[in-house]
Amino acid sequence: MFNKILVVYSDKKTKNHIETVENVKRILVKREMDFNFVGLHSLKEGDFESIDLVISVGGDGTFVRAANFIKDQLIVGINSDPETSEGMLKSLLANEFEKLNKIFDGEYKIIQRERAKVLLNGKEVKELVVNAVFVGAESQFHCARYIINFDNKKEEQRSSGVLVSTGSGSTGWFKSAGGEVFKYDEKKLKFIVREQYIGDRLFCPKIFSGDIVEGKSIEIISMRDYGGVVAVDDSVYKLKKGDKVEVCLSSEPLKVIVL
Repeated sequence: MFNKILVVYSDKKTKNHIETVENVKRILVKREMDFNFVGLHSLKEGDFESIDLVISVGGDGTFVRAANFIKDQLIVGINSDPETSEGMLKSLLANEFEKLNKIFDGEYKIIQRERAKVLLNGKEVKELVVNAVFVGAESQFHCARYIINFDNKKEEQRSSGVLVSTGSGSTGWFKSAGGEVFKYDEKKLKFIVREQYIGDRLFCPKIFSGDIVEGKSIEIISMRDYGGVVAVDDSVYKLKKGDKVEVCLSSEPLKVIVL
């Protein structure tokens, strides 16, 4: 059923993790599958060529990084160390690795997690967003300065940054920042402006949060002379003054195997 498999594993050193990686390899060898193992920090786009299944072994960070590069491939995540990782995005726990046999026999379902697409100065970045996009200052104790354009409204703002979330990411940082949790398969994104500065004269903002539905986007133009960034999940791109970031719903949801 699967012609070529890519296993992406984290560099954890715990006993549970190391044993899970070895158990996955044992099953693949026993079933004579065509597979490659790649460490999380060595991962690159070319590793996904001709791959039709990705197995993530580690925590949610490993899953997200692998999923950033996936287009049409399926992915299944194994939480290799549930004692230390929540594994909110994972399909299997470390002690359930034998269930891979069911998956290889075709006994599984597929769910779709909506993702976001980011354009930097009109060019799409290589990562598709599983969790969240952050636009702000590189140093959190510095103020983000930008022009925000959403729903035919445009204004200059000062804040701790703008956070755009998928449904999958809404239970994490977005929720902690005061955002509303929503389902992973809802065809929309949500954004929230973090700790917005409201002045008496120059800065009287009206844009605080909103839903980015299909066909819509949010545009943010950096106004910092230096130190601006856009974080696409865990990948960070530096922004110069005048750089434009556009975030919208991706047309390529992540296809995740579940049992």
